[in-house]
Amino acid sequence: MPSMSLKERIIVAYARTKLSSRKVSEDVENPLHDWVNLKVRNTFKRDEGFRKALGRSSLEQIDRQTFEQYQLYRFRRQMEYVMENSPFYQKKYSEAGIRPDDIRTMDDLDKVPLTDPSDLAEEPFLFLCLSQSKIARTFSTSGTSGKPKRLFYTNDDLLNIVDSIAAALRSAGLKSSETLHIMFPAVVAWDPSLMLESACKVAGLKSVVCSAVDVDEQLKVMKEQETKVIIGLTSFIYRVTVLARDKTDLRAMGLKAIICSSEPLSEAVRAEMEDAWGCKCLSQYGLTEMGLATTIECYMQTGLHINEADFMVEVIDPDTGKRLPPGEEGELVWTSLSFQGSPLLRYRSYDISHYIMPPCECGHVTVGKIGKPKGRRTAATKIGLGEHIFPALFDEAIMKVHGVLNYQLVIDKPFFRDHLKFTVEYSGDPEKGRKEVTEAVTTLEEIRSGLENDLLDPIEVEMKEVGKEFTPKMKPIIDLRKRFDD
Repeated sequence: MPSMSLKERIIVAYARTKLSSRKVSEDVENPLHDWVNLKVRNTFKRDEGFRKALGRSSLEQIDRQTFEQYQLYRFRRQMEYVMENSPFYQKKYSEAGIRPDDIRTMDDLDKVPLTDPSDLAEEPFLFLCLSQSKIARTFSTSGTSGKPKRLFYTNDDLLNIVDSIAAALRSAGLKSSETLHIMFPAVVAWDPSLMLESACKVAGLKSVVCSAVDVDEQLKVMKEQETKVIIGLTSFIYRVTVLARDKTDLRAMGLKAIICSSEPLSEAVRAEMEDAWGCKCLSQYGLTEMGLATTIECYMQTGLHINEADFMVEVIDPDTGKRLPPGEEGELVWTSLSFQGSPLLRYRSYDISHYIMPPCECGHVTVGKIGKPKGRRTAATKIGLGEHIFPALFDEAIMKVHGVLNYQLVIDKPFFRDHLKFTVEYSGDPEKGRKEVTEAVTTLEEIRSGLENDLLDPIEVEMKEVGKEFTPKMKPIIDLRKRFDD
């Protein structure tokens, strides 16, 4: 990393004083849990309104009930803020006849209208709560619709993101004396590596960015920098793993953890990587609209812990929009409790998961989790007898085949049967690979049922040699059928 100028060092030194994650010891058992609790305590100390809402003058233990009261208080405050400053929410909440004081329990959140991604894409400036002069950064994301969604962040918003990233990395075991290896391929306009590297610099963590597709170059940098934790695009890390494991003892690298980001992590891929590297492989999930750093798995690997100090997560029935109880599968809905630039309240993600109440076996007693998201609702489709399929279904089957790097499924209906063609990037004997992939797919109940009822053509599998270039699995299922039952 290039050395900083005097001005940059002063700015970074000041920024570090604002990070509460640096006030949590590296030696505690659960850095993320302690950091979230610290933020609640800081709010109690500085905010008389929160103390009145709790009806307490001191805060000893933070139990789940206290924590939910904290979230409801922050939600009401954020609701007041957007009703004063956001033209979109002023109009939306006025039409709904809803006020912040109406929100006293979690069930009351059903009264607050949902925000759809299309709202943000259509009129991003209606969400802007401050003058442009107070905005430090603007991010754009195309999302699945292809229409840019623009988001505005103040300096405090950016520091909140940095704080969240630092707490998550520490929860994965990274110490300030150790190196984080950042590996996202440089194939998209906006590179997460830039934010991660900047966050590490501000948080006082060591990092190195390596976006090279060349496997030998990746391993060389890891060895030179004595990498202890890797974070990167799931399929990119997996590609390096598959191509390197037969010629290099990856366990000898001494990694503490691998954090898989920006794409789903199937259990099949997790098992392959943990076996190859000899360390835990953790899933990280986040929305660009929420600053990315929102959840991360602990070493129990039974769900992803949420940064609930800054975000509220609900699960709703995607058809009715009503809240669902913990454990029941539905659509994740997010609220930013801290952002100032363009905060979003009850924002639909269209990602399918479920909420898991604390405690967790790792020691978290107040912070909740979400189950590993199984996919975006819009990515699901039906085949055969109306069987729902998600990319995750095929991830678990196909990625178990030794030598598979990636795949894509194209669904068509040339006659009366659905036709499924899998194109698989594979390292090894193609005939052996084709046979194993075909067997893995046809053993799935959803596929077997369609074949037995003559509603699916025989499965077609095409094997593709490993290419020199890396292409992210942006859309694992492409449906070319002109008409089918939604």
